[in-house]
Amino acid sequence: MIAVLAVAAADGSWQPFLLAIALLGELLAVVFVYRVLVRGGSPSSTLLWMLVILAAPWIGLLLYYLLPRRLQLRRLRRLRVRGARLREVRPRSRGAGEPPAARRGLAALLAGADGSGLVGGNALVWLPSGDEFLQRAEQAIRAARRHVHCTVYIFRPDQAGLRFLALLTAAARAGVTVRLLYDSIGSFGLKARHLAELRAAGGCAEPFLPLLWKRRPFTMNLRNHRKLLVVDGEVGFTGGRNVGDEYFTDRFGQQRRWLDAMVELRGPAVDRLQDVFVEDWCTATEEVLADTFVPAVRTAGDTAVGIVCSGPDREESDLWYAVVQAIGEAVTSVELSSPYLVPPPTLLFALQLASARGVRVRVYTNGPATEAAVLYHAQRSHYRRLLEAEVEIYETVREYNHAKLLVVDARTVVVGSANMDLRSANLNFELAAVAIDATALAAEVQATIDRRRADFRRITVADLPVRPWARAIDGICGLFSPLL
Repeated sequence: MIAVLAVAAADGSWQPFLLAIALLGELLAVVFVYRVLVRGGSPSSTLLWMLVILAAPWIGLLLYYLLPRRLQLRRLRRLRVRGARLREVRPRSRGAGEPPAARRGLAALLAGADGSGLVGGNALVWLPSGDEFLQRAEQAIRAARRHVHCTVYIFRPDQAGLRFLALLTAAARAGVTVRLLYDSIGSFGLKARHLAELRAAGGCAEPFLPLLWKRRPFTMNLRNHRKLLVVDGEVGFTGGRNVGDEYFTDRFGQQRRWLDAMVELRGPAVDRLQDVFVEDWCTATEEVLADTFVPAVRTAGDTAVGIVCSGPDREESDLWYAVVQAIGEAVTSVELSSPYLVPPPTLLFALQLASARGVRVRVYTNGPATEAAVLYHAQRSHYRRLLEAEVEIYETVREYNHAKLLVVDARTVVVGSANMDLRSANLNFELAAVAIDATALAAEVQATIDRRRADFRRITVADLPVRPWARAIDGICGLFSPLL
């Protein structure tokens, strides 16, 4: 402000114009500081935005526009209400299970007020390897008769990606309705020429929140990080795998292994996955899908599953409520895997509290050899508090851990797309399947974790930096955690 007025005083011809620009910037800064205050958020994030906007109004306003934290889209909300009403008239899948009144804790949270969020009668197949997932997905797509719906964050046009595109194209040519939704930033390398054959065959492929999206252009900060595949409303897949060579081959570079996981679902919970796709498709295209009807009754197993989401378009985060509640109910053990460990304060507190109760808490993440330097230093800034709470931390030595898993007391399993970091908690569209009393599934997941533990090393307080400059670097990188 002072600098602008000084320039204006030096050149009388520009003085009125520059003064008006400066005053307008200050006025807008006050308005946007008010918006930051009333929209809430963490005190540190709110204070940071206030300081940036007031110190450099025009730069701060530009950053605030380019890096939004929520979507405020009234038109899309009206479209979603219309879509919800449309889905209400279709038959809903029903599953076995106890009545809503008998549910407590995590089960009651997942069930929701109307009992529609948690359904029994599901069968789950644990898919820890890329080859297993690809085989099961190919089998489902080749058998498709009605539709194939796929949402993915990263879709690379490499060998694996082109193979998957060919599979979708063959289904479209066979008369199956194929809809592919990919994140425009995460799948930046996927171009129209790669999708031309699929579209020519009658398939649909749409980017999610492109840079010049007509409803909110230049939205770079809010990404659809979900991974789901639904075929005919009968079989669904979700987890951490995108579409690309490393995700299907479990190879990271020439020699390293890629550690990831997916789960296949059959039963009423697939209908909930379908609803997530319908909502995301509506957000991206403003089209409310009416051709996703499924049989009303199709029990496939005996497991109760809740499909939970989080995102900048939601007032509440069912996914993070479920994660924190599951950890809060732990009695004996918590096994948590995430490629990034920059936990939001609530999750950090839940892990510390569980350990203080005598629960064995083990966290698996990536080490300095496999993670970007800024990300690694940011996550290491949280290590001391976790270690002092006797939480066990394991880092990869050479392999890359991309699995997003939570196993509590060898009976509750969470598999999804969310990393244990602030971006996934506050900015990304995320998805997870939560299986209740799933002891058989939990045993399989735990066996996978135990096998992979050989690729990790346990971190102790002795491994943490002691020099002031090294600790300062961790702290400075930690300040950028919300943007990483």
